[in-house]
Amino acid sequence: MPVARAYFTQLFLGTLYAALFLCLIPMATGAAMLFLPATQWQPWHPDRWQDSLHAHRETLYWLAALLMAATLAWFCWGMGRVIGQAQPRWQPAYWTTTLLYMLVMSYGVAIAVVTSTRPHYQQCQMYTEKLNGGLRHYRGEDFLVELCGTGSGDNRHDQIRLRIFDEQGQWRAVRYFTVQWGGHYPLLIDYARDHLAYFDASEGEDEEFVKVVAMPPTLADWLSTRIPLLD
Repeated sequence: MPVARAYFTQLFLGTLYAALFLCLIPMATGAAMLFLPATQWQPWHPDRWQDSLHAHRETLYWLAALLMAATLAWFCWGMGRVIGQAQPRWQPAYWTTTLLYMLVMSYGVAIAVVTSTRPHYQQCQMYTEKLNGGLRHYRGEDFLVELCGTGSGDNRHDQIRLRIFDEQGQWRAVRYFTVQWGGHYPLLIDYARDHLAYFDASEGEDEEFVKVVAMPPTLADWLSTRIPLLD
């Protein structure tokens, strides 16, 4: 078989096997949890699994990174066996293509992991009114400042998503932060001549918890709403 055909065959099979492996591991983990005592897997009940994912997302990110690293190492080893059969002058091109493909694979997995562990934001109208959002006028344009939340837990912390829309309904900026109901952190969005400010209770008392968004939102803000993981 020509090296080029063998390369693309291995690329296809390697991708297929990697996808199956990455999908089977969570399924096997879920099946194993069925054999644990009910008190240990109760937080992962179907009614609360998204909250559990969000609460343990940092640990899940590390586990996903380790799993992806092992998968890429195996994938690279398989591709190297085929690339080693190519003529020396073609091997750099094959390796460059392989490394770029692996970057795309990693980016796709990262999007899937982050999206699946992101909390569910709701009750936008209530949060918008409660946190001083709504229509605002900047430099001759009207902008809608929308806020949605996840609901507070026992610690009174509430995850908030702030989105800004222009007059045409185009999504121009997004931010994520935490408010603490009944705490000493300010809650309401504060508006200035060229920006708005919000207060992130997740930063802690020793950190800078005042965050700002330029108004109108910048090109970088606009791009971050359209490129996964930049938001």
